[in-house]
Amino acid sequence: MKRISHLSLFRRLSQFSIRRQLFILYLPVVFLSTVTIGLLLVYDSTKQLTGNYQHLAELNAQRVKSVLFDTTNTLTNTASSLSNDTHLRQLLTANYLDDQEAIVDINSYDQLDEIRNLQTSIAKLTIYTTNQTIPNYKYFQQADDTIQATAWYQRALKQPDAFLMTMPEDYKANRLSLYKTLPLPLSKETAVLEIQVDYNYLSNRLRNSSYELELQLNDDVIFYSDKINQVGEPGQLTALSEPQSSAAFLKNDGTKVMLTKSTLPMSNKEDIITIYSADTNAYSNLRTNLIRWSTIVLVILITTFIIVFLFARFFTKRISQLQQAVYFASIEDYDFFQNISGEDEISQISLDFHKIIQRIKKKEEEIYRSRLAQQELLTQQQQMEFNILAGQINPHFLFNTLETIRMMALTSGNSDVVYAIKLLAKSMRYTLEAHGTKRTSLEESLDAVHVYVKIQRMRFGDRVNFSYSVSNEIDQKEVQILPLLIQPLVENAISHGLEGITYPGFVRLTITKDGHDLVIVVQDNGSGIPPEKLEHLQQKIKTPSTHAKKNIGLANVNHRVKMFYGPEYGLTIESVLGSGTQVTLRIHDLSQDSSSPH
Repeated sequence: MKRISHLSLFRRLSQFSIRRQLFILYLPVVFLSTVTIGLLLVYDSTKQLTGNYQHLAELNAQRVKSVLFDTTNTLTNTASSLSNDTHLRQLLTANYLDDQEAIVDINSYDQLDEIRNLQTSIAKLTIYTTNQTIPNYKYFQQADDTIQATAWYQRALKQPDAFLMTMPEDYKANRLSLYKTLPLPLSKETAVLEIQVDYNYLSNRLRNSSYELELQLNDDVIFYSDKINQVGEPGQLTALSEPQSSAAFLKNDGTKVMLTKSTLPMSNKEDIITIYSADTNAYSNLRTNLIRWSTIVLVILITTFIIVFLFARFFTKRISQLQQAVYFASIEDYDFFQNISGEDEISQISLDFHKIIQRIKKKEEEIYRSRLAQQELLTQQQQMEFNILAGQINPHFLFNTLETIRMMALTSGNSDVVYAIKLLAKSMRYTLEAHGTKRTSLEESLDAVHVYVKIQRMRFGDRVNFSYSVSNEIDQKEVQILPLLIQPLVENAISHGLEGITYPGFVRLTITKDGHDLVIVVQDNGSGIPPEKLEHLQQKIKTPSTHAKKNIGLANVNHRVKMFYGPEYGLTIESVLGSGTQVTLRIHDLSQDSSSPH
């Protein structure tokens, strides 16, 4: 049933022109998918951006907590240090005869000056004392009845630990201050230390252009705000319900802000600083992001619609032209126009094109049969030529004949002829065994080279001299190489490298190891190769030709090496005119691999 319904749907769709089909498909395929993907992208990007803003807000709150903790902890340590200062204790309990004596003693005590100079977080440091013999001088001030009646003074007398309070200073906004009683044992006098935090210090360390910050102590009025006119006023930012650090969008004065609430308990377990951090740009940035992505989706929809419209117009026009051309070509009638059954342009084109294909296939079959016949004839001709060649030169027949001649020479007592025939037969045996063999040992290849050199020395005597060296790290029995690789190099050096010289010729074979590669170098002291001829030779060995008669061995070796080992391996030829020629062959050491190379 589903298949029938699908066929019915496509039949109905084929009743429309291609242009209408494209527009019908555009709505569900392009429009709906683009809208769906766009909405998902908008949702995902908004969610990620919101999470990032929440994380940044929490990080900012954590930064503020760290600054406040460092500041209050430093002040607490300073207060503890002063409470244990024996010199200060002696100064506060001394009974001075006059103000001048007290001033001299105060000036000799420079600890408070050092604290004031080193700690930039302190705006004001005051020690209030009931000792009537100490005048109001520098950091010391008489604790009169008004001072002693204040809440912070009374709390300091009852509480030995340091504590924080926000108190107005000289009719200014509230400032955060630390208070601690200074113990004076064996004395009826009392002393209270007041350290006021510098507002500018807090502002320099806490201000962030992206956030509005409000700090409250024990839910009291604001003691710090980025807007200084709000200091001493009730908090403007709405507190979050959660006591822990959290971030959420809330309305503040009709504007949505990313608000973070965090608390910092003091060391005395009584005082708590509440931190309100509001990111005023987060919501507007999220809204901008939403508008930007929505605009992108809308632009994509409009762009795709325009593209589909233009493409449909262009495509249908081309299809109509193609349909007519194919139709007339299929019936080979350029004067008569005949309508072919079909309901849309595609079906008509397919019908016309089917006819063309049938005729093309028929022509191709005829051409294919003709080529097969020609190829078969060529193959038969090549086979005949091969059979004739094989009949003329049969290596096995020649080898057996040489063996017969060797036995006849041995019977006649001609040892030189016997030795020569033996070497030639041995060389031919190696060549015959190499055919059809994929690998041979390095030792066997070197033996074949020795046999070949001995034959050449029998021909040319001392005019041909040969030596070789193999690196000690190479196991000649274990190393496997392609057959007939080294002998053609030595043969080329003797036949061409030493050709035409009147002095003793010398050929040296060197085999070394380079990593997992074998480097085979054949050098001769011949007359060398002219530069232009050397360049031609280097190009010639890259593409072996069956018609070439000279240096075919080098080209064949280079071609076989690249086919078997890979394009990075092969032959290189270097020559200096008048000094000789060097042929270098680089191949891969097959004994290093568990599997065959290329």
